[in-house]
Amino acid sequence: MAVLLWVAPAAQAHPTLLFTTPAADTAVAESPTSITLLFNEPVTLGENALTISDAVGVTQPVGPVATSRDGSAVIATLRGDLAPQTYMVRWRVTGADGDVVEDEFRFAVGVALAGSGAASAGPGISWFPAVLRWVLFAGLAVTLGGLIAQRVTATARLENPSLVAVRSWAPFGVLAGLAAVGGLAVQLVGGSGWSVLWADRPGQLLAVEAAGFAGALVLIAVHRAGWAALPLLAVAAAEGVRSHAGVTEPGWGALLTAVHLAAAAVWAGALLHTVRAAAAWRAHHGAVRWVFAEHARFALWLFLLVVATGTLTAVLLAPATALTTTSYGQVLLLKIALVTAAAGLALAARLSLRRPGRLRRLAGAESTVLVAVLAVAATLVSTPLPRSSEQSAPAPPAPAGVVLPLGARAGQVGVSLTASEGQLVVRLATPRHGDYYEPAAAQRYQLSGRLRPAGRAAERLRFRPCGEGCFVSAVRWGVGDNPLTLRVAAAGWRGGAVGALVPWPVQTGSDLLARTVETMRQASAFTLYEVVTSDTSAPPSEPRPLRPPIDVFLSAVPYASGVAPVAARVSREGEPVRLALGFPAAGQTALLVIDDRGRIAEETLTSEKHLVRHRFVYTE
Repeated sequence: MAVLLWVAPAAQAHPTLLFTTPAADTAVAESPTSITLLFNEPVTLGENALTISDAVGVTQPVGPVATSRDGSAVIATLRGDLAPQTYMVRWRVTGADGDVVEDEFRFAVGVALAGSGAASAGPGISWFPAVLRWVLFAGLAVTLGGLIAQRVTATARLENPSLVAVRSWAPFGVLAGLAAVGGLAVQLVGGSGWSVLWADRPGQLLAVEAAGFAGALVLIAVHRAGWAALPLLAVAAAEGVRSHAGVTEPGWGALLTAVHLAAAAVWAGALLHTVRAAAAWRAHHGAVRWVFAEHARFALWLFLLVVATGTLTAVLLAPATALTTTSYGQVLLLKIALVTAAAGLALAARLSLRRPGRLRRLAGAESTVLVAVLAVAATLVSTPLPRSSEQSAPAPPAPAGVVLPLGARAGQVGVSLTASEGQLVVRLATPRHGDYYEPAAAQRYQLSGRLRPAGRAAERLRFRPCGEGCFVSAVRWGVGDNPLTLRVAAAGWRGGAVGALVPWPVQTGSDLLARTVETMRQASAFTLYEVVTSDTSAPPSEPRPLRPPIDVFLSAVPYASGVAPVAARVSREGEPVRLALGFPAAGQTALLVIDDRGRIAEETLTSEKHLVRHRFVYTE
């Protein structure tokens, strides 16, 4: 969520603790090296400004405590690693008005992790991007293959000047490629706005492709066609990066696709130019035989390269069981059949070199089949990858009793937790940036975790897949705080370790949510301190103070109606009441801390793209 910027408020009477690192009532995967407290105004420190004690009250060694950020941040360095358990931090500072303010918060340190993994995928073919991508592939083939075959026909004309010149179609191929890139860009902007063209990878790759085609056009225009193939290789490279293989296995997966596309483009485009030359020179049988023999010489190597890279890519992306049962597998089989047919026609043409009429017909048929291969290839990259066995796994059992929804973020990966009696469901999600071929390529996730139930030793969680980005494990919650540590990985995104503190048992919170929203509608003016991050592995941003009217604030939060699909209340004697809200259909969670007047004192909002923390400071 993002709240509209409003005018910063005047200073409050007392310093207010805005945020802490580690965050209050959470778990961290590893022992922190320091404790940071961030206030809304400068503070000064006295004796015992910050102390840490473990679950049984034993004080932990703390180094020097100092201030930074012009006195608004308090930082305490730890003198050793904290063992896995729950800790209480007590702090005491003096505000600018001379008043002493003190309070406490808790956090937990998790346990070491081992690894385990699973995978995911997506729905039907996106036809409009497939058509645009076919035009792009055809333009690349006509240009790249035509430029290479043009050297062969030029050599033939040097030997026999009476042969008519075969006009190159390379400029038309470049223009077709640019038109396709433009169409893909329009589609991308329509889904995500203009900034996606330079801010996100899909737009950046389109820019590379546009530059590649434009560079080739300039070189052709200044009669440097021999160099025009170089910028076109950048187009193939960009297609490799955005391909299914490039997303699934960044690096060598992208290289496989780029080489596969470039080889296929040269094969098809060079053959088309050769067929046109043969048609123009049909009265010169010797010239026709010679150009086809020259084409056959390098076409064999191109065919072997296409088959080798295509086979490796297929093994990487599509299990054998998916070839006949999924759209991706069926399109792949069609492509294999067409390539086989093209190879058969090429072999028949090679055996017919002494029969020019039959040779031209076979080569023309081969050229037509290769155009179809490019169309099927464009369809294939616009088809979602087949689901793995993990994705086809049964959904998690229905939860029993009250459900506790929690949210977190591991690097750039959104983490949604659903705790219920005897069960933990974890759903992982990566941001969608309006990729220009829909639906998105399959995202592969890895998840492992350990839980230290209250009063018991740490134990490894045994997750099984339960759908796309979904994992479920049986658990036995302890009564009290249950520190949970997860390690998350997603191909192409930064993951990492993330911790959560799972209190148990919990109560239903539906009535409390309705009362809280009604109380907020009557609340006095407040200042909202906001910190937003989309990548928890990066340093946190500076809190920004906002002063939205209450109706504007409530209109921007998912619980504005006072109703949430999932709501759980956590109440402990002597502690603020917390309200955990889940919005599964939207992939969002909210954790509210309620003060003694029924108002929201703190909230943490999570979604696929962001983690937002708010601290409320009321004027009265």
